[in-house]
Amino acid sequence: MRSARNLSGFAPTPLSGAGYLAWTTVAIGLWRATAHGLSGRAIAVVLMLVFLIGFGLRARAFAEPASDARDVLALSLMVASALALGPSIFTPILLIVIAVAFGAICPAGSAVTALVLLNVAFLAILMTRWRHDDPWFQLFIYGLFQVFALLTTLDRMRAQRISRDLREVNAQLLATRELLAESARDGERLRVSRELHDVAGHGLTALALNLELLGQEGGISCRHEWLVSRALVTELLSDLGSVVANLRRHDGIDVRASLRRIAEAFPAPRIHLDLTKPVRVDGAEKAEAIVRAGQEGLTNAVRHAQARNIWLSLDQDATALCLEVRDDGNCPPAHGAGYGLRGMRERVALLGGRVETDALRAGGFRLRVIFPAERQA
Repeated sequence: MRSARNLSGFAPTPLSGAGYLAWTTVAIGLWRATAHGLSGRAIAVVLMLVFLIGFGLRARAFAEPASDARDVLALSLMVASALALGPSIFTPILLIVIAVAFGAICPAGSAVTALVLLNVAFLAILMTRWRHDDPWFQLFIYGLFQVFALLTTLDRMRAQRISRDLREVNAQLLATRELLAESARDGERLRVSRELHDVAGHGLTALALNLELLGQEGGISCRHEWLVSRALVTELLSDLGSVVANLRRHDGIDVRASLRRIAEAFPAPRIHLDLTKPVRVDGAEKAEAIVRAGQEGLTNAVRHAQARNIWLSLDQDATALCLEVRDDGNCPPAHGAGYGLRGMRERVALLGGRVETDALRAGGFRLRVIFPAERQA
């Protein structure tokens, strides 16, 4: 599973696909232009393959930006192989591809700094190794293309972040609306059950007692009308008890719709929901804590773990209610120290629950939020 995840970076997205096409164009051009025989072509092929490996390692960053040791390795391979290639009109095209990678992987300030240093190195190579007649003009021409590529990529990544944030905020609002609606329904069920029990139930009980007293008078207990009335009262009391018991069985807030709303905010990676069992949560605060915990678990797995799959489940039995979020991504080294997880622990602890986090042996991270059961669902 981990090897499959490592290769997932080579999957083409629209932006990385354009990079692969540019690499193909440069490779063909270098093969046709190399005039140093088989040895020169062999060196060019090796360097182009090294560039392809570096580009492929972080092609996934064009869909989800990240910054880690693999990014540094990928950019190092790309820069080293591009600068090591011999003089050719095709070689500087790779620098444009590198500018796109800078914009996709690095923050704006770091990307600009890296691009300046790259062009300083490129200028030194033009003046010393390639001995170009007009290196400054060459740098100016290709530098403009690099700046255009960098600014376009930075703008695209900013638009992606804004779009992702808007999706998450919209999902939060929809989930909150679902919680409020479910809380209102739960409150109405509770009010109706109490009214039926306290008003109609007591009234019917009093009516039954009065019928019993009337039945003690001579002759009334034998009349058909009295027998029918007593039977009706007894049946109504039984039906009323069944209705109240049924309403009570549905006490609590169903958070499954809110969790589904939260999961819909993430178009990638693949999220597997196990929300088939009916689960009732006592109280709006506990329901909100569960929904926010699910949101935090999904967000961490998407943004930090680079997971391909996330599993979210909600289960309840006679002893506890448990929310679990696990992924197959890269477990962070300090998975329990984040501010989001810390705030979640505090909120859950105030409501009598606990939060458990652990790294899985097969790779990935698991978050569990457990509340002791107050009543059986």
